Amino acid sequence: MSYKVGIYLFLMMLFITAASAEMKQPVKAKDPLRGEAFSDPKKTFPMPDEWVKQPIRYEQWAEGADLAVALDQQLYPAILPLIRQYEKQNKLKIAVVEGTCGTVAGAAMRKNADITGMCCAPGENDRLPNLKYHTLGISSVALLVNKDNPVNNVSLDEARRAFMGKLRKWSDIKGASGVKDDMLIKPVVRLHCKTRPGHWCLLLANEDLFGHRLTEVGTIADMLASVASLKGAVGYETLWHMENLKYADKVKPLKLDGVDPADNDKLARGMYTIYRTFSITTWDQPGMSKPQADKLVQYILQNLNAVDKSYYLAPVDQLKKYGWKFHENELVGEP
Repeated sequence: MSYKVGIYLFLMMLFITAASAEMKQPVKAKDPLRGEAFSDPKKTFPMPDEWVKQPIRYEQWAEGADLAVALDQQLYPAILPLIRQYEKQNKLKIAVVEGTCGTVAGAAMRKNADITGMCCAPGENDRLPNLKYHTLGISSVALLVNKDNPVNNVSLDEARRAFMGKLRKWSDIKGASGVKDDMLIKPVVRLHCKTRPGHWCLLLANEDLFGHRLTEVGTIADMLASVASLKGAVGYETLWHMENLKYADKVKPLKLDGVDPADNDKLARGMYTIYRTFSITTWDQPGMSKPQADKLVQYILQNLNAVDKSYYLAPVDQLKKYGWKFHENELVGEP
């Protein structure tokens, strides 16, 4: 055997050995209590040809506008200043309407907006033909308790057991001090956007996992008011909503496994595991897509650092830095 052939065979054996070792690496087990963070971006919800061919038709709120934008109630104030800046710089008339994730998704389904934006990752039903998602960032969903509750930190396991009804008293929380033995844990839940991944589904995958002894509310304001008024209550919401609705002096966020939900760097590193995903959409179809809509989205993406810090948004460039997975402009996987 020649020297060169020997070297070649040696290198091939090293390659095969390394490949085999890589194949044998254990796959991280899926958490059975945690829901999916994202839906498959390659799947499109089927719609009839008549719908696909239907053009964008503005409703009354956008009549006479160059662009129509429908945004959920947290994205609306967060990126409205950027939209108005772009509007002024380009001498456009941009109509912007505020709604919930449901009304915004309806605007896309009815095709009466050029751009829509939600605070949830899209579900399978949201992936309409020729609708493209552009992620702006993520924001933590904080576990909230009454301001007088002496507990400041819970583990993910404790939080889950509390919402499942398996952990009944605050004094059973590890490291809790100053808690009276009779102070019961009273979960408050808002099971919004059940068909969409992320948000509260990252705490418990579906509504059937939650316990029966809980208070269910329908609005963000009701969530905050319930936690503020119920002794022993625990609920969840973004920090921006807590502060914007003037509840920062009535409720407080808990650390989760020692991680503060206000720490955007740790959120971006994947250390805080319950969050909302914020995205906006454009249409990718000849005769329906508008160059100015695409340019506006790019302007927003390029200026995310200008979004006020009170929204606690970890932007896409920070997520890319820490290895989150993207499909084109859409966030589709955790680091």
